[in-house]
Amino acid sequence: MKIYFLLIYVTLLCVASLHANEDKAIKDILLKYNYGIIKMGRSGETEFFKSFVKEDVAVKLQVWFESWKFSNLTFLAELNDLRFSPIAYNENNATIRTIENWTFSYVNLATKKIALEPTKIFYKMQYTLQKNDNKWMIVAIKKLKEEKFTKPNTNKPSLKTKKKESKDEMPN
Repeated sequence: MKIYFLLIYVTLLCVASLHANEDKAIKDILLKYNYGIIKMGRSGETEFFKSFVKEDVAVKLQVWFESWKFSNLTFLAELNDLRFSPIAYNENNATIRTIENWTFSYVNLATKKIALEPTKIFYKMQYTLQKNDNKWMIVAIKKLKEEKFTKPNTNKPSLKTKKKESKDEMPN
């Protein structure tokens, strides 16, 4: 009986270990993708995406980047925070959601000056990955939510004057 429980325990450990390795591989691909976006803005290079992103997804990314370039702009991006949800494994793919906090600013390529001031953007994303030849590849990306962080300018001077209380009035 002890051997039976030991065998079950060892099997569960092996399965958990394989699952942890798959989780790590998927998260590594997502980190590579997101830091690749930063690299793409600085260098214009998009070729490296082809090794871990399906071709049609990579083409959409390149078109997005080229449209900014056509406007004589490029972006400087900073990934402030990236959080992963648990991974849902399906029969032939895996799905994971992320919460991403980015700061983007845009630079004029001709003048090398900031054209659009830095903006913080919160994204909720969903990535679908497929395993081909023992290697995970991003096959679909869906933006679930996008929200710009806006901080009110509390130090902005105002021409409005505050009503002064008269000495006869009691404050509430």
